[in-house]
Amino acid sequence: MGKVRLVMAGVGRWGGNVLKSLVALEGCEVERTFDPSQEGRAGAREFAPRAVPADSFTGLLDGEPDGVVIAAPAELHHPLAREALVRGLNVFVEKPLALNVAQGEELVRLAEERGAVLCVGHVLRYHPAMEAILKAISDGRIGRVLTAHARRTNFGRVRSAENVVWSIAPHDIVNLALIFGEWPIRVSCSGRADIRPKITDYAMLELEFPSGRLALAHVSWLDPQKKRELTVVGDRGMLLWEDAEGRLEFLPNRAEPLSDGSTTHHTGPVETLETVPGEPLARELAHFVACCQGEEKPLSDGREGLAVLKVLAAADESLARGGTPVNVR
Repeated sequence: MGKVRLVMAGVGRWGGNVLKSLVALEGCEVERTFDPSQEGRAGAREFAPRAVPADSFTGLLDGEPDGVVIAAPAELHHPLAREALVRGLNVFVEKPLALNVAQGEELVRLAEERGAVLCVGHVLRYHPAMEAILKAISDGRIGRVLTAHARRTNFGRVRSAENVVWSIAPHDIVNLALIFGEWPIRVSCSGRADIRPKITDYAMLELEFPSGRLALAHVSWLDPQKKRELTVVGDRGMLLWEDAEGRLEFLPNRAEPLSDGSTTHHTGPVETLETVPGEPLARELAHFVACCQGEEKPLSDGREGLAVLKVLAAADESLARGGTPVNVR
């Protein structure tokens, strides 16, 4: 089987990382790139010197490539993915899938009608640490999952089209859904827009699941500390993942109620969990290439991307209503 022929749109900050990873992958070749900005075109020449620059996104799609990779700004995800899917092309699009549920539904419908692959860039789904967390839960290391909380903060770039929830929280929404084995049915979200009007800079989400369990997610791009934390609490132990520090630990901590109304706390030695080698972005893109070849089915497919959009839409509605819980529809 020959190499998978790819084209790519969007070579900005994150897009440059995506392009470098694609060029390094075996089994695929980036034939053409498109970015309307001078900086993007320069990045494309640097990272993929053999790729031919296209004059437009429509021109990028000429020649019926095996797959289209979209890492453009979020407001362009829907129109660019739509144009590619209408032509029956396989698409990998960065998160979020779109900026509203109706757009996401259209992209999913087009992919299914055309029989095209639609992958969404939920990169942490492919993180070796996330796989180790799910294995530890499956193996019963922490017993039944009771709750979980995530923190994703940094002093980062303030967006102009999407707020911090849409920009950052998709990672945690997917992770929490995988951990609980179910998707949230109700969301409460509180936050504020202090830098740009109507663009929330920091927020706290409370996610309620069909089982009645709750999870929390704190997201901010106005924080001096870069934190990528995920804590999972079970009835027999806990897991702590600090991605920024490369740390994944099992703690045998648990609380046990006693008949006299008191509680006893059990602790023990902290165990560092081993993870398989591999860079999440490279693994994610290799998976897309395999999907284009028909060898694998998308993990982070359009349906998953749409499920995330529905949670985000409920979070937005809750924000507008002062944190009132909103059902995911």
